[in-house]
Amino acid sequence: MDSRDILGLSMALPPPPLSRKDLTTKDPSRTPSITSPSDIRPLTTTSPPPNRPLPPTPSSKKGTAHNRSGSMSSTLISPRSPPPTRPSPLKSQASLSTISEARSERASSLGKKSGHSRLQTQSSWTSLASTTRTIKYGRGKHSDIELVPQPSDDPEDPLNWPRWRKESSFFALLLVVALNGVMKTAFISVNAEAANGHRVSYIAAAALTGVPLILSAFTGLISLVTSRICGKRPIYLISLSLVFIGTIWNTSVRTSYSQCLAARVFQGLGWGAFDTLVHSSIYDMFFEHERDLRVSIYTIVAITTTWGPPLLGGISSRGPTGFELQFTILSCFLVLAVPAIALGVPETAYDRNCTLPRIDEGSESPYKASMCQGIRRDRIIDTINDYIVKIKPYSYRGSADMVTFLQAPRAFIAPTTLILFFTSLFPYSSLWAFSSSLSLLFHSTYTTTTIGVLVTGPWLLATATAALFTLLPLFLPRLQSQFPVLASIPTHFNNKLNTVAITAGSLLAFIGILAFSLHTDARIHDGEILTTNLSAISFALGLLAAGAYVLDAISRPLIRLSTASASSSNNHTVDTRTANDMATGVACWKTLFAGIFVIAVPSGISKSPRSSEVLSSGHGLRDMCIGFAVAQVVIVAVAGGVWWFFGEGVRRWDGRVMKLEASGVVGKGTSGREGSFFDTD
Repeated sequence: MDSRDILGLSMALPPPPLSRKDLTTKDPSRTPSITSPSDIRPLTTTSPPPNRPLPPTPSSKKGTAHNRSGSMSSTLISPRSPPPTRPSPLKSQASLSTISEARSERASSLGKKSGHSRLQTQSSWTSLASTTRTIKYGRGKHSDIELVPQPSDDPEDPLNWPRWRKESSFFALLLVVALNGVMKTAFISVNAEAANGHRVSYIAAAALTGVPLILSAFTGLISLVTSRICGKRPIYLISLSLVFIGTIWNTSVRTSYSQCLAARVFQGLGWGAFDTLVHSSIYDMFFEHERDLRVSIYTIVAITTTWGPPLLGGISSRGPTGFELQFTILSCFLVLAVPAIALGVPETAYDRNCTLPRIDEGSESPYKASMCQGIRRDRIIDTINDYIVKIKPYSYRGSADMVTFLQAPRAFIAPTTLILFFTSLFPYSSLWAFSSSLSLLFHSTYTTTTIGVLVTGPWLLATATAALFTLLPLFLPRLQSQFPVLASIPTHFNNKLNTVAITAGSLLAFIGILAFSLHTDARIHDGEILTTNLSAISFALGLLAAGAYVLDAISRPLIRLSTASASSSNNHTVDTRTANDMATGVACWKTLFAGIFVIAVPSGISKSPRSSEVLSSGHGLRDMCIGFAVAQVVIVAVAGGVWWFFGEGVRRWDGRVMKLEASGVVGKGTSGREGSFFDTD
């Protein structure tokens, strides 16, 4: 039995009484009694503390026995290292914290199974990661710019991709956006020929443009919701496959209207994803100081390829194959677009909230490659296999709860979204409707080539308007430094500039609608237009297009103002996502009603189901356009009054509409989410 066993027994049993001899006699050879109360003294250290941290001073538990001379017995002390006097390095802290969290989670799961109550502990992995990561800045001429958003340390984070990879993804998406824009207006200059060739009414021919637009509005919303769960890449691949099938099918449907409409349905189902997700993909890959130029290029390309191709479409449709030649040419470009998307556009959805892995007890290292929201990373495999993993069709998995499902739909019905939609409803829808009716009005007098030339005005003025509002803020600071006279021009949208822009856009649309209708009405005789000033018609449509895209350009600044005011947190990611959802909502609403107007407006012009007859007096077109113009003035006046007097209330209602618990449809799994939608991420 060693001395520690003796110590344990002495603490457990009461000491026996001592004899007088024991009290007076001191035997040097006798082991000191540890049961004597006088022998039990608290351990004191008389030596000074060490000047260096190693080796540690030995210590013993309170109550360790001492010998009678006051020196501590070496046989009774087990040297033990003292607790650390300084914090461990950050990596060690992160490792210990990670292991502690893993153990806590395991204990919590066991507590659930056994039914015992336990202490609920909440931990923030984002805050833990922020303590080990420094603020990152740009490179080169942007070295003094703090990166927003801050990228993670994962090289597979889209923000950390090499430049060539970002640009190749961007231009591959841009190619498909351009091809979709060409398809949307492919029938504008040949609607009458399509109606005669298929032996259907002009309204049915206009449906070849209107129906795909309506479907793309719905698929745009579906794509936006689905991308939060499975990522954007599988949606891009499925949508591009639908577009490819529809385009190939459209190359051989000149004699069958039903097949032609079915092919256009496939195209419309595929348009929605590229109308709603490309903008957010740009935000996924580029930092805040890099986005504006890419968004400007994307906007200009989308508008140019939508309104420019009818000029060439009328020429190409004069051959023996008719409008089918347009889709044959598009098919050749799609042969390039399919591999560009399949091989050059990896998944851009990424969750930066998960920056440190949660490990189980006993794992080899806490810094293994982790799975962050379903995105698998394997840093050991070779380059070829790694690239194959990066381009696999499905590599992201988000949370499929009710909160995620309702994010986009609630943004679609937010007050600011609806106000912006109604403000641009008649200019945008009238532009599509009048352009689709050009063939009905002028086909008896002019060829498809001449009808296509009428779209020159919308093409030039719409592109110029988009370029002005998207590129001017990028180059205005440089111009102001060179020309001080421009210093008074604001570089960002404010309330005054917003009011001026809305007024100017509405005025341009008002003039364009009335000029187009009144000039066309004066040229209609006996159901036909014999002569007209084509330049005036094209310019009137151009004014209408300019007004529509001025109102479109002002929507994003107003949405950003709303999200910044309604958000109760400074979460840049949440504000950006919400602004994109609301802007996408405005675009989908406009596309939906543009398709409806494309089908409905010819019925107000056509006298009978036959495509070659219009109202003899032209009053149908004139009265309808006057109604559109008056309605636009009333809507803008009401919207301006609401923003002027109740702007703060509207922005507060934006947050209330997106408060998920208000509708009572959220299940128990999300009952813990409280407050505004803007607070959740």
